[in-house]
Amino acid sequence: MNEYHRYDEDDDRQDHHAEINRSGEHDCDMRSAMTTVAAVVNEVRGTDGRSYQLNAQSLHGLIDFMEKVLHSEALPYKVRRDGSVAVLKMAYDIKRLPAYARIHDPSCWYSPDQEFFFDQYRKHEISNYAHVDWTDEEGHGVDQRYADMANDFVLTMREEARKVKLRKRISDWKSNGKNNLAYLVVYLNYLFSRYARLMVVDMVFEYRKTACVSVAEAIERRDALQGRAEREHEAFMNGTVHHEENPRWVSLVELKEDWRHLKQNMCGKRSIFKHLVGYVGRIEYSRDAGHHLHVCFFFDGSKVQDDVGYSLKIAGYWKEEITEGRGYAFSCNVKAAQGGYRNVGVGLIDHYDSVKRGYLWAAVSYFAKATQLVRVKHSGKLQMFLHGKMKKLTGAKRGRPRTKGVEPASSE
Repeated sequence: MNEYHRYDEDDDRQDHHAEINRSGEHDCDMRSAMTTVAAVVNEVRGTDGRSYQLNAQSLHGLIDFMEKVLHSEALPYKVRRDGSVAVLKMAYDIKRLPAYARIHDPSCWYSPDQEFFFDQYRKHEISNYAHVDWTDEEGHGVDQRYADMANDFVLTMREEARKVKLRKRISDWKSNGKNNLAYLVVYLNYLFSRYARLMVVDMVFEYRKTACVSVAEAIERRDALQGRAEREHEAFMNGTVHHEENPRWVSLVELKEDWRHLKQNMCGKRSIFKHLVGYVGRIEYSRDAGHHLHVCFFFDGSKVQDDVGYSLKIAGYWKEEITEGRGYAFSCNVKAAQGGYRNVGVGLIDHYDSVKRGYLWAAVSYFAKATQLVRVKHSGKLQMFLHGKMKKLTGAKRGRPRTKGVEPASSE
């Protein structure tokens, strides 16, 4: 497990969101979203909104490695006729295989290519040779038997992938995330077509029993998580399941009830939610503490403009009314007002403001993308991706008339 790291002041979850679409790549390329998922799964948060990163995983490396396995004919080594071995680029993935395997968390489902890797690595003899210098960094030469073993691992995965029709399984897995993204595009455009301005309030709803109060506690929790992860990994490699919980754990049952209560009350708490017109969000999961909630609320910006004030009201309502003191909330709007974010996609957003709408899309599209990457086991039929519904347009359209166009929200 990597050395403990705490985010800098301007480097937290909102900034991870802002990175998602910066590359301009198609949504099927999920690397940036995976980075955000990893940050959420492997972090704890303090009541002041600071994030403490407990564990950094080699997620990008595993994604790239499986791309090479499934969509190329590359091998890690070339064995010459005289028995000498040429080290090729994929050899660096072979060196990182143990790190890739430790990404596995028994409480989560992963995309089919990653689940496939975990299973294949556990079965293959190469899992017993983490001590080998697979990249010949000391200049001693890679033994031919190790090169043959690594090449066999890659070739075996390719053959097994064909047998189990892995590409079809990957396509089916991605379809849910794509459908969510497609709905989100339509939903945001629907809201901006009905309202000249939206007031966006971005909230993270947490629980006090999970809050981290100091760097010292974060280090202690990191060490405890490392021990649990090692025991879980050892059990997985032996073909069994071992999962440990702790007193801080927030169960999905607890969060589901609080979300049901909040969603129900959003229809009746007119002092706060009278001008609410929509929402999107996600139930998120942390290996250290269980579940929490991240939601963006959309209000009619022609009726309300105090986004910071509304975020504080919602935070107080979550704390006092919904959780009766068990919870607290972090307001991204407060931090945005303090200059804590580089790209601000919260607060008042005008229909024509394509730049700010782009920042908003970068943030909320993560909610849909995350469903495509990691799913929490035992969630039943509960949707982890949360969103409001579109009402049929009847009568005159609300908001001021608009005569000039704006580029619609895009999934790219």
